[in-house]
Amino acid sequence: MNDQIDLLAFWGHHRAGTTWISDVIRQVCLDMGLNFAYVHNSRMFKFDLKEFINREKIEFLAYTNADFEYVKQLENFIGFHVIRDPRDIVVSAYFSHLYSHSTDEWSELVEHRNKLEKLSKDDGLMLEMEFRRKEFEMMYNWDYSLPNIQEIKFEELAHNPYRIFLETFQFLGILDDSRPRFKTRFSFLISMYINNRLQYRNNRLHRKSIGYKPFRVPIRKIPVERLLGIVYENDFSKKAGGRKPGEEDVKSHYRKGIAGDWRNQFNEEHKKSFKGHFNKLVVKLGYETNDKW
Repeated sequence: MNDQIDLLAFWGHHRAGTTWISDVIRQVCLDMGLNFAYVHNSRMFKFDLKEFINREKIEFLAYTNADFEYVKQLENFIGFHVIRDPRDIVVSAYFSHLYSHSTDEWSELVEHRNKLEKLSKDDGLMLEMEFRRKEFEMMYNWDYSLPNIQEIKFEELAHNPYRIFLETFQFLGILDDSRPRFKTRFSFLISMYINNRLQYRNNRLHRKSIGYKPFRVPIRKIPVERLLGIVYENDFSKKAGGRKPGEEDVKSHYRKGIAGDWRNQFNEEHKKSFKGHFNKLVVKLGYETNDKW
């Protein structure tokens, strides 16, 4: 990791590929020996993100319901931020909240799911729009002009994950895109193996010993071919049990894997309601230029 950077970060939003992206990052961190943390709400860091990062010595953070009010308090970091068409977020969240999303540590979802189960799909989508209001406010209030945050649309990432992940890790400064050399790559493979074995041991020992600090072999950059392999290992079809993008399983966390499905799910009433509440958001994010959609 760059000596002048204290933190690498992924900033995301609910139902915008956060599990998939975080799984890629988690394996990269495991290979490189970076201390990785995944948080999905402010309660997990007790409403003080900076203190949490410093206390836990986090080197790569995935914050998957990112609120810029916490992010702007940080200094000396570089990261990337992934957004998705809010209309697709509504559709994806509806099916996830109805069927597949865990309710562990999310008491609000228990009540919300009970309501969804009593409604038709059309009425459930209406309810889901309102349930996503806070998320959409955070997306609207994000600062999209920061030079140390690469802005990415989920649709582009899903369409060409290999290219976008390579560009992103190059932006983060941890991609080794030099010509492969046997000695360098062999050294990386040995270090990766050690870090993976140590992580297995650390998982068993962590929290059992007061003051226990895991030993790791630091690796400054990850080779291109290894990153591509990790992305391949996390391909949609592998996550979805062999289904290809577009083949739907409404009860799977990886339901369909395509962009623009809101066109298949929204009726005119959904469109009217969404425009009335959130059209400024889709315009700001560049998914529309006006309300004539």
